[in-house]
Amino acid sequence: MQLKPIERIEKPTVEEFQHKFVMQDKPVIISGVANEWAACSLWKLDTLKSMFSDVCVPVRQSDNEIDVFFGESTVTTEISVADYIDSIESLNTDSQRPSYLGNLSLTSPLAQEYFDKLKLHFDFPNYFPENSGFDIRIWMGAANQKSTIHNDPDHNFNAQIFGKKVFLLFAPEEHEKLHVKKIDDELWSSPIDPQQPNLEIFPLFYEANGLEAVLNAGDILFIPAFWWHQARSLTTTININMWIYTNKTCNTWEQHPAFIQTFAKA
Repeated sequence: MQLKPIERIEKPTVEEFQHKFVMQDKPVIISGVANEWAACSLWKLDTLKSMFSDVCVPVRQSDNEIDVFFGESTVTTEISVADYIDSIESLNTDSQRPSYLGNLSLTSPLAQEYFDKLKLHFDFPNYFPENSGFDIRIWMGAANQKSTIHNDPDHNFNAQIFGKKVFLLFAPEEHEKLHVKKIDDELWSSPIDPQQPNLEIFPLFYEANGLEAVLNAGDILFIPAFWWHQARSLTTTININMWIYTNKTCNTWEQHPAFIQTFAKA
């Protein structure tokens, strides 16, 4: 696997962002925006614990998605926010893996009362003025939490609010080198652990070319639709992301030209 550092841009205009990154299908780190949000100064673990202490949320049994999608850790349970924060602060995360509070929608009707308490603390720039909607989600994890390499059908803005996280990103055309597999109709994912790849089983991964994005609090990572990516927490982290819904030529990975050129020929 060969990695290059990702480009970083300071407060781009809508026109600059669209021209340099959306039209070019390029990910980028946006700085100088989220660092001005109240969330970056207010959203500490103790703050969220006091605001939502008794609120019960669904968590995955493991915070390593390879276990979830390719192993046996498929159980989802409920836990209070306070108990969850206590668990990720008390565990020795080098040897014990906690559950994972991730992918929790703040814009669903069930979360509206909690979203109302938080939405004044952040304001994603409107880089897609003609969007048809959005979904905002919150992610909270311990150090060493990591996702699989996967892609999403919508453009994604991921804002680092607390802590430090690193993303690996691969262009859609890299899918063969990632040995991706279909999980369900909406999710394709790679069974490769990029930090410990088994090149005997996944030899093409050695040839993969990607980008590395290290996010500190106040950074926003733009991930274009269908770019493969892995997220890994270097510390305890809090993130929020916004998926933007737009009129796209393809709505699923199986409609993407990179998929059609490979899998549809088989």
